[in-house]
This record gives sequence, C-alpha cells and structure tokens, in this order.
Amino acid sequence: MSQPDLHELLAGLHDELLATRSVDRRTRDELRHLADDIRSVLDEASDPETAARDRGLRERLRSAVTAFEASHPRLARRIEGVIDTLAMLNL
Repeated sequence: MSQPDLHELLAGLHDELLATRSVDRRTRDELRHLADDIRSVLDEASDPETAARDRGLRERLRSAVTAFEASHPRLARRIEGVIDTLAMLNL
C-alpha cells in the first residue's frame, strides 16, 4: 500500500471516529483522542521521529477494537483493517 493509500485509509477512519454516535461520554472522549492521534499521524507522515508514537497508536487502536466489537462492529472492523495495514507497513 502506498503512502497516499494509507493516508486515505487513516483519513476515513478519522472521519468515522468523529461521526460515531450512541456512546457514553468517556468513550466519546477516547474516540476523539484516537481521532486526534490519527490526525497527527496524517499531518506528520513524513517525519521519521513519529514512528514510536505511531506504534503506540496501533496499540491504542487494538484496545479500541476490543471496546467496540459488540457495540459498533463496523467501526471495530474498520479499525482492524487500519491495524493490519500499519502492521504490513511495519509502522
């Protein structure tokens, strides 16, 4: 997958995270924080110093999958797709 494709995938997940409804306040805050982290990755994609933070994002995304498997399965599947893509790119 090329860098523009990854950018598009992350941008789509970012938009979906922000659009997710019917969650409690704590979950909404977590979604917004993940969306902010994704936006940072998108904005600084060419900066090699962001690699460690990107790996941390992948771990947080894994936690989000667990949290949303039952309540928001479509969102959980989309997050899993991003995790798989990041893993393939060794990010």
